[in-house]
Amino acid sequence: MKILSCTSYYYYGQTRGVEPQFYYLYKVPQARGHQVDFFDWLTAARVGPEQLSRAFLAMVRGGGYDAVFVATHRDEFSQETLAEAGRHCPIIAWNSDDEWRWASYSQPRAAWYTFMVTNSPEVYAQHKAAHPNLLHAQWACTGFWDGRAATKDIDFSFVGQVYGSRAAQIGWLARRAGLKTYGKGTRTYLFDEPRPASPLKRARRAVQQNVLKYALPTLADELSTISFEQVNALWNRSKISFTPLDSSQQNVRQIKSRVFDMGLSGTLMLAHRAPSLDTYYEPGKEYIPFETLEECAELARFYLKNEPARAKIAAAYARRTEAEHMWHQRIDHVLQAAGLA
Repeated sequence: MKILSCTSYYYYGQTRGVEPQFYYLYKVPQARGHQVDFFDWLTAARVGPEQLSRAFLAMVRGGGYDAVFVATHRDEFSQETLAEAGRHCPIIAWNSDDEWRWASYSQPRAAWYTFMVTNSPEVYAQHKAAHPNLLHAQWACTGFWDGRAATKDIDFSFVGQVYGSRAAQIGWLARRAGLKTYGKGTRTYLFDEPRPASPLKRARRAVQQNVLKYALPTLADELSTISFEQVNALWNRSKISFTPLDSSQQNVRQIKSRVFDMGLSGTLMLAHRAPSLDTYYEPGKEYIPFETLEECAELARFYLKNEPARAKIAAAYARRTEAEHMWHQRIDHVLQAAGLA
């Protein structure tokens, strides 16, 4: 098939990291043998909305595409632009965060697209009847960074962006359970070495971190942003991965992409209990759920002392991911459900 994938290239526009949706909706179908073109809507939008619309429609009209994938974030394209594009080929919106933004964002725009994909099984069940063009596909794993055989030299880690309640959570777990943190807002900046650092290196690192944290906070945030490739490399090195599932808004629990992203890393997923998560992975056998931070810390300490048990659950997590939760499977499902396969 010939597909046009519309996402931003850089992660929230920051040049230190590539947007994961670029891997999901461009790299994965390309690796599966589809002919895939790419349209960076965020870069085009900086020129102006009219230029964005003209450039997008020119590609759609002349591209001969079987489908257009749009990773929705905000109003990438106007209703009029999408209506014109839809006359040339199916336009498929891939939503995220519908657990808290379905009513405010996705639902009012559902009719703008030929098909709209929600990652929320609850939203799909509740709104499919009212929106016949609504499809369901959960987050998944790309398979590009298989870390099952990688050396696990980080005991307990969190890799990702800090927002909302995460700052307090990772701070508490760092003090009580030795959690190591990496990513935007964590103030670690990837200065950590795989082997114990010398006293001189530790002193130099402390100075660097303090200068960045207190003297150059804007630069600190930029430097603490890490690429998706680095994120996966850190998951691959981690025995246990702290997996918070609090939403960034409206204080709800949701299934995050990290649940599936790190599925082939060989890590043990230590995750918040969240709606529907147990339909994807079996608790106690393929991942370990927790409710309180005290429970999380106790479980982390237990599995760090019991490597055979940790490794068994991590391996089962990887097997289930590989069998059922890969991005190429999600894309095939959506194309089939849309009658395009």
